[in-house]
Amino acid sequence: MASRPAGLGRRSGVLAVGVVIALLVVFPVIRLGYVVWTEGSGHLDEVFGGPGLGEAVTNTLLLAVAVTAVAVPLGAAVALGLRRTDVPGRRWWRFSMLLPVLVPQFVLGYSWTQAYARAGFTDTVFGLPWPSVLGPWGVWAVLVVNTVPLTYLLTAVGLATRAEPDLERAARASGAGAAAVLREVTLPLLRPSLAAASVLSFVLTLESFAIPQVMGTPAGFSTVTTTIYRDLSLGSDPLSFVEAITLALLLVAITVLVVVPADLWLGPRLRVNRVADSAGAPIVTPRGAAGRWIAGGLGVYLLLGVIVPLVALVTTAMTPAVGVSRSPANWTLDNFAAVVNSRTTDALARSALLALIAATLLTLLGGCVAVLERGRAGRAMASLVTLTLVLPGSTLAVALLIAYGRWIGGTLTLILLAYLAKLWAFAHRPISGALDRLPPGELQAARASGAGALTAVRTVALRPLAPALLAAWLVCFVTALHEVTMSSLLYGPGSETLAVVVLNSAELGRVGLTAALSVLLTLVMLVPALPAWLLIRWLRSPRRACDAAPVGRLSHAG
Repeated sequence: MASRPAGLGRRSGVLAVGVVIALLVVFPVIRLGYVVWTEGSGHLDEVFGGPGLGEAVTNTLLLAVAVTAVAVPLGAAVALGLRRTDVPGRRWWRFSMLLPVLVPQFVLGYSWTQAYARAGFTDTVFGLPWPSVLGPWGVWAVLVVNTVPLTYLLTAVGLATRAEPDLERAARASGAGAAAVLREVTLPLLRPSLAAASVLSFVLTLESFAIPQVMGTPAGFSTVTTTIYRDLSLGSDPLSFVEAITLALLLVAITVLVVVPADLWLGPRLRVNRVADSAGAPIVTPRGAAGRWIAGGLGVYLLLGVIVPLVALVTTAMTPAVGVSRSPANWTLDNFAAVVNSRTTDALARSALLALIAATLLTLLGGCVAVLERGRAGRAMASLVTLTLVLPGSTLAVALLIAYGRWIGGTLTLILLAYLAKLWAFAHRPISGALDRLPPGELQAARASGAGALTAVRTVALRPLAPALLAAWLVCFVTALHEVTMSSLLYGPGSETLAVVVLNSAELGRVGLTAALSVLLTLVMLVPALPAWLLIRWLRSPRRACDAAPVGRLSHAG
């Protein structure tokens, strides 16, 4: 009799989550296709024959391929390098690799223009400008810097869940060199993770908007997302609107063609039901020059990719005007005083409120899907949630605007719905991975000892799941806080987010004020990230695990 209520509850949960997915994603995308068919079918020849459209599509595809070809090998190399125990400050480097993700994309792109362009930081201080930073090469370089941390994380997770240290030790004992072990043992086990990193890198570059808008548009380099933004800005031109929704649907088609086959092939290969670490102790690397070289390479990457651009951004914000020397004698806080006004504080409050609500709701939704995907219907739902992550943000924004703009257009509610639709997988994936490694016997023993479902979850599951739940919440909060692609298309009077305020300031050419706003936005991102990271480390510490162990033993004992 107990299985019947459990089955009914699972079916009810699948139905409820399915309705939410349908309202957030399926219906808006179908509505988008319907509008293209009814209003745009007669103008498709004009749209596809328009000037610059083919160039924008070509630029987008070539950029996605070029970023993937560099970011995935670099991310994998970093993950393999930081696996070595002889890298000085290895724990610090693991955290510092996430800095490009913590810096908003728009801020990272804008800081590069202030660092490396003509009359930028390196030009005025060292006489070393990079004229091509505004254009395709600069866009490509910044997207690589922004994407490497994601590919590093996927490879690191693959190493944690799929690597087999015993096989590697056996190969080394049999006389195989380090290169042979890497080629014959480690990389074959990592192929699904590297393939997933490649797919994610490709589709995230397809949908990238902030960096191409800041660094490509001034140089005449257009992509599909910047073209959609331009077309929607021309609200009085019906043909521009048709072009925008057609391009949005085109991005959906490209994403589905890439992601669905990849998910069907990679899904079973990426799932690992391992309740503990890989067999055997980690491979200890004898101290030598290799670890120092790895640390030095990471230092150069972070210095050129993040530190120098952020220093240039701060000096630009503290310089009173363009053309004035950046020397400390000229520094002033006037730009910061000018941007700290009611408009900025209101936008910051909206951004924080949206991020807080979105992160909380997404953690709950991600947990629901992670539990439900243990059944057949839930697995299909999990695949659909993954697809929403890689759907271009501009496409989701346009689809939601068409579907619900009549009632909630220009409001924070519509922006919140966009965040929920887009970022669901960011909450689902960490929780699902943690559930895969949760020993099922402990929950079963707790239930067999008379504990109710909620009591068993609270006493047995929540403690080991706490780091994953906090990490999922933090990722969603940080991502929502600096999101600009969907917000820039959906905001209205009284619903500007802080990222939108920064973007509008840049488009008006306010160099010093934009730099000050960018520094403020970056600080808002970094302040909660460090304590949250320390808390996650504490929750994952061996002492914490030992403290939680008696709870599991008590549940076994009844």
